[in-house]
Amino acid sequence: MANLEHYRQCIQTILTKYGSFQPKRGDVEAELIIDTSHDHYQLMYVGWNGLNRVYHSVMHFDIKDGKIWIEQNMTHIDLAQELLEMGVIKEDIVLGLQPPYKRPYTGYGVA
Repeated sequence: MANLEHYRQCIQTILTKYGSFQPKRGDVEAELIIDTSHDHYQLMYVGWNGLNRVYHSVMHFDIKDGKIWIEQNMTHIDLAQELLEMGVIKEDIVLGLQPPYKRPYTGYGVA
């Protein structure tokens, strides 16, 4: 249980850090979605850029079976490395954005 709370805090720290950056274009807001009941966490951009609707997930994490799943990363940031620096062990980080057949070769955890 201690790992679970630590992992939740790590994810929330990352999302809060990058959610504080304001998108440069349009009338777009960064929104944090933090669901600790189901362990789903996202950073979304929502708004308008001129006449174009902006609505997309920038970062998405889940916690499943005691492991952090990186489901989406639309940035240049190495989220797995940031988690490692926060004390999360490699085996507890799953690159869910990679196909299942590639995950054993990433050096991180598998499902």
